[in-house]
Amino acid sequence: MICADEVLLVCMPFGGVFSPSIGLSLLKAELAAQGVPARVLYFSIRFAELVGQDFYYKLATDGTPSFENLAGEWIFSRALFGARAGSEEYVEAILRKRTAWTTDEEEPASAALIARILRARQAVDGFLAWCREELVRARPKLVGFSSMYQQHVASLALARLVKRSLPETFIVFGGAHCQDVMGAETVRRFPFVDAAVSGEADLVFPELVRRVLDGRPVSGMPGVRTRDTAGPAAGRLDTAPIVQDLDALPCPDYRDYFEQFAASRYGPYWQPSIHMETSRGCWWGEKSHCTFCGLDSRALAFRHKSARRAIDEFDWLTKRHRGCAVEATDNVLDMRCFDGFMRELASRRRRIKLFYEVKASLTKEQLRLLRDAGVRHIQPGIESLSDPVLKLARKGTTALQNIQLLKWCKELGIEVGWNVLWGFPGEPPEEYARMEELVPLLAHLPPPGSCGVMRLDRFSPAFEDAERLGFANVEPLPPYRYIYALPDEALARLAWFFAFDYREPRDVRSYVAGLERKLLAWPRLFEKHDLFSVDRDGWLLVWDTRPARRAPLTALRGIDRLLYEACDSAQGAGRLAECVASNGGGPVSPEEVERRLEPLLERGLMVRDGSRYLALAVPLGRYSPPAPAVERFFDLLRALGKRVRGGWVVSLDAARLTTSKRTVACRKGLPRRGRSQARPALRLTASQFSVGARGEVRIRVDR
Repeated sequence: MICADEVLLVCMPFGGVFSPSIGLSLLKAELAAQGVPARVLYFSIRFAELVGQDFYYKLATDGTPSFENLAGEWIFSRALFGARAGSEEYVEAILRKRTAWTTDEEEPASAALIARILRARQAVDGFLAWCREELVRARPKLVGFSSMYQQHVASLALARLVKRSLPETFIVFGGAHCQDVMGAETVRRFPFVDAAVSGEADLVFPELVRRVLDGRPVSGMPGVRTRDTAGPAAGRLDTAPIVQDLDALPCPDYRDYFEQFAASRYGPYWQPSIHMETSRGCWWGEKSHCTFCGLDSRALAFRHKSARRAIDEFDWLTKRHRGCAVEATDNVLDMRCFDGFMRELASRRRRIKLFYEVKASLTKEQLRLLRDAGVRHIQPGIESLSDPVLKLARKGTTALQNIQLLKWCKELGIEVGWNVLWGFPGEPPEEYARMEELVPLLAHLPPPGSCGVMRLDRFSPAFEDAERLGFANVEPLPPYRYIYALPDEALARLAWFFAFDYREPRDVRSYVAGLERKLLAWPRLFEKHDLFSVDRDGWLLVWDTRPARRAPLTALRGIDRLLYEACDSAQGAGRLAECVASNGGGPVSPEEVERRLEPLLERGLMVRDGSRYLALAVPLGRYSPPAPAVERFFDLLRALGKRVRGGWVVSLDAARLTTSKRTVACRKGLPRRGRSQARPALRLTASQFSVGARGEVRIRVDR
């Protein structure tokens, strides 16, 4: 009979704290289906309690210090390598940045942050001793460690202690950091690791566990590296077979996580999220692997769950873990989801918050369906606002598609996480000057979360085909030298992230500095400024409080109004001419369209890329500006109009757009509200606006 503690699966720092591991939870469920009970231990929660959740989260993600500093790995390096692991050298070279190396252009770490990292390092020995006692008490026959990015050193350090105390216990590693040569090198360099699984473990791991429990050898299993199969090899190593039928997988078992989380200090105060997958692989990557994407090409094969199975799993998970948001682990949203899974969720009255990674080329109708289904946060992989740079990155999208997605997300109330990358070999420096001029026009749209030089990840086309794509001198990031006390050839096989030079030297900093300043200022402007339109009484009123505004109010009607509204999505002049004719505006030529749109371009109310135009104003309707932007709007009314009973009046004549390219002067700065001035309504709706017959705009202030 198999005892419950014979198989333990471990999540070490810096794995998730406020959400469970879907990988370990799936393996537990798959083992249970074959009559093998297992437990998942979240030692990550314990370490976050020791060092503080904010600090822990920043180390585990792309926070501060930068992910590329690998501070999470370094914190545990002394426990693995002893005095051989660099201490002062890492602090000086990496955290204080007293070397020529940099990939993230960050400022050196502050003295307070460095002190906190050092305190976390001092807590490691006691933490590992506690983890060891937990495992020794259970006396398992097999311990499996999940290794994702900055979990590798912590997992190795604990595995070493466990092997010393329980030499008969079988130690196996799996996860992204064990893919291909990384897993083989882990087994080769660390004799206390008995095996490493490369690739998806769903099919091979249960058989491996059975063999270990039965006392049978595991050598020769596909994708399983052992001492006798981990020798140096040329080319790619084999990986475990991928799951073809995702419907055949069990639902992940998150019970261990929720029991341990509830017992932690976070239990009474935090609501975790849960993970779910509706697909694996990447349908876009199958066509065109993004230059910087670190997914192994052998894992790009796109597979998806049926709509029925996805719905059943969603219902099962959300009923078992009520109140939890759901984060999809899909690399990219399956476009077939719109016809089944999303439509079913949208038809329900109960909305559960969802997160998905998506392609930036989604239509507005697709985004609206996502919102109605409960998707409140997306990560679209925007990466740039330049067509030439996007082409180098192989994104398959355009700058206008990226901008229109940001605009639609704001209108529909969907949070969007994105970043800006630069440093692609062959990128035109002039594109960054163009983006520097573009960014102030987008101040009202969701800003990027980060910006910086592209990262060179193992398995990415940039890594696999570095020379042809313009990279040179590719080698592991410098922090690895202070983390692993190993020779260079071992680092080259263990590293996930790499530094590089350019085959044709370029000074990236010199041409991105101006854009970077604008990007870093963007979040401060986003909440306070807006560009929105109101469709009332035959007029389209475009209100602009952005610092880069040319006119605070632009009033459009007739053909101009039709054209601007048609540019809610990016359109060419020929298509716009057809749109005007089909909506009763009469025949117009593409040349006439371009002439009419030129003043709107001058005012920064729309952007053009090549022959396509995109309106930037967000329609007022379901969308309402945030309170700081509303206050800014009423400041604008004080500068532009006059106060009347019940609201404000602004002359329409001064704002009417003509084809003479005349712009309306706007006073520099806006008056501050005095203490005696009434606080404006903190929500704007289209019904508060009206246009009178004598050419005045009235804005009602709701009390």
